[in-house]
Amino acid sequence: MQRTISKSSALALAAACTCVFLFSARGQDAEAAPAEDGAATPEVTVAAKPEKLFYPLLRCQRIDGGSVQVRKPRSQEWVPAEEGRFYPLGSEVRVSADDGGGVSVKFAFGEKAVLTVTNAAVFATKEIAIGDKARTLVLKGGQLGLDLPRTLPDGVFTVSAPFFTCSNLAGESLFTYSAGGDGDEAVVRCVTGSMALEGRHYKVERMGAANQIRIRTTGDDLFTSLRGESGDCKVHLSQGLVQEKNFETGEVKDVPKSLDFSLSPQCAIKIFRAKSTVGGRMVVSMMTFGPSGDMLNRCAFAEDRANVNSGELVVAVSLPDAEKEKAKASEADAEAVESVEAQPEASEKGADDGQKKDGEKKNGDDDGL
Repeated sequence: MQRTISKSSALALAAACTCVFLFSARGQDAEAAPAEDGAATPEVTVAAKPEKLFYPLLRCQRIDGGSVQVRKPRSQEWVPAEEGRFYPLGSEVRVSADDGGGVSVKFAFGEKAVLTVTNAAVFATKEIAIGDKARTLVLKGGQLGLDLPRTLPDGVFTVSAPFFTCSNLAGESLFTYSAGGDGDEAVVRCVTGSMALEGRHYKVERMGAANQIRIRTTGDDLFTSLRGESGDCKVHLSQGLVQEKNFETGEVKDVPKSLDFSLSPQCAIKIFRAKSTVGGRMVVSMMTFGPSGDMLNRCAFAEDRANVNSGELVVAVSLPDAEKEKAKASEADAEAVESVEAQPEASEKGADDGQKKDGEKKNGDDDGL
């Protein structure tokens, strides 16, 4: 059976084919036509991929001397580390130095985030949730050097120890940590860049280049000392709660009190803690010392109790210049008074001596007669 096409349908089909041909020809001419002189050619912009801060896993980058072992999370077995291999976050690493030989071991958190070990050391990483971009290095012993990007955002890298935490790291930093039965000791140094340091009852919002602090804490966390060793940094010290009254409304509320202390070389902060027998609250005594060892500040308080707060207890031992001059003038006046009071006594003594000599002379003359 043969199909026949009407004349109107044939004309419509021919017109459609002509339109398709014309549009395709115009597109080819537009692509082939060169740009006119002085006309800007359109540029195609491709969105750049965001730079990855860290690898998904920890990479062993280099082992030069010594022995390096890794223990993966939830495993009791230590296995030798291999260069170029990745290890899951949450692994623990220990580096042993050969007798008489040097050690140079590098682990990479990312392409530009490198951890360097040059002696016997132990450290670990912290497990993270899926999709978490933050990384944490856990100090366990030895000296560790970090080299991080200077533009690293805040909150993405942390160094953790049992009694303090360093956060917002950027640039180069150095950590020396040792733990014993009576507590731990750490030396935190910011080589370049910056970091924040925080512990119980104290906080350093920013450590700058060349700042170095030594921290000692007893194992029971009842005593902490901070000592400045290089550079100056401001330490925010907690001084408990105090009551403040709003004179307009008469409302009384508890507000935290604090002290900003400049921790310079040879300056120190000592924090003593004890649990009260009644209520079991932590009672804190905090003292600051200057380079010469003089106590500058002292305060005692109970945590979360505004009615148990001694306030500032230290009386200034050094007088201002005006007070010193006044004290010198008073001392000079006192000496002058003493000298004036002593003059009559000397005059009376001289008169007595003169009378005595005259009497002796008169007696001698009488004897001669």
